[in-house]
Amino acid sequence: MTASLAIGVDVGATKIAAILADRSGHVLAEERALTGAAEGVAAVVSRIAAAVQALQRAAPAPIAGVGVGIPGYVDAAQGIVRNAVNLGWQEVDLAARLRHEVRLDVWAGNDANVLALGEYYYGAAQSCANFAYIAIGSGLGSGIVLDGRLVIGATYAAAELGHLSLDPAGRLCACGLRGCVETVVSGPGILATAREHLARGERSALRDTAGLTPENVLDAALARDPLAVAVFDETAAWLGMVFAVCAVMLNPERIVIGGGLGRAAFDLLVPGALAELSRRVVPQSCAHLQVTPSQVTAGAVGASSLVWQAERG
Repeated sequence: MTASLAIGVDVGATKIAAILADRSGHVLAEERALTGAAEGVAAVVSRIAAAVQALQRAAPAPIAGVGVGIPGYVDAAQGIVRNAVNLGWQEVDLAARLRHEVRLDVWAGNDANVLALGEYYYGAAQSCANFAYIAIGSGLGSGIVLDGRLVIGATYAAAELGHLSLDPAGRLCACGLRGCVETVVSGPGILATAREHLARGERSALRDTAGLTPENVLDAALARDPLAVAVFDETAAWLGMVFAVCAVMLNPERIVIGGGLGRAAFDLLVPGALAELSRRVVPQSCAHLQVTPSQVTAGAVGASSLVWQAERG
C-alpha cells in the first residue's frame, strides 16, 4: 500500500509541535511538548521521538516519513542542523538521530523554508512554481521556491532576507550587523520605530499606552492614528525594498506574506511596499507579480511537506 500520511514536527525554542497529516495537509492528529533545550540535544531528540511515536500509534494508514522544521542553518541533504542559536546547537545530526529512534525516514529543514514549502504544497502558492515567502513576526524569516524546489544555498543560508543590511549605520541587529531588515520589519522593529516617533514628541493616542506592544501600534494604525500610520508607512517602505531584491534576483510569480504580524498587517504593509517596489525595479521584473497572505500558519504542517518533496526525488 502506498504511504498516504506524513508526520511534520515544528521545533521551537520553547515548544515542539507535531502533526499527522495527509497529502492535502489535513491534520489528523497532534502532539505537543516543551522543548527543554537547556537539558541538551539528547533530551530534545527524545521528546521529538516521543511525539512522533504517539502519532505513529494513532495513524490509520502507512506513514511515508517525518519532516522536521527547526531554526538554524540546516543541511537538508544530510539532515544536519548547524548554529541553531535558540536551541544552543552547534552541529547536530538530527535526521540520523531521530531516524534511529522512530524507524522512519526523516528529513529536516530550516523553519522558514518549510513554511515556504508548505505554501507550495498546501497553501497560497499551490500551482505556483516560482515564489518568495516572507514571514513577519518577532523577526523576519523567508524562503524561496524556484521550479517547485526549495533554494537552500551553498552554506544553507539562502533567503536570509531578514539579515540583509539596508542601513549599515542603523539599528544593531541580534546577528551583529546594523540596519538589517528585521530591525525594522518585525514586531520589535515596529515597536522601536514607534518609540522613535514618540521621542520626537509627535501626538498620538499611543502616548498614553502603558507597556506598549506591536499589537498596540497595529491597532492604532488600523484606527488611523497618524503616528502609528507613519510607523507602518516606514515599515512598508523597507518591505518594498525586500520585494525589489526578490523581483530583481528571482522574478517570482508571487510573494507570500506569512507570520502573525505579516498576516495581521497585510493591508497596511503591502500597498506601500508595492509602491516602493515600483520605484526601484524595471516593470518587467514585477509586471505580473502577485502578493498574497499565507494560508499555512502551522510550522508542523509545513514541515510535513518535506516528506512529499523528498518523494519527488
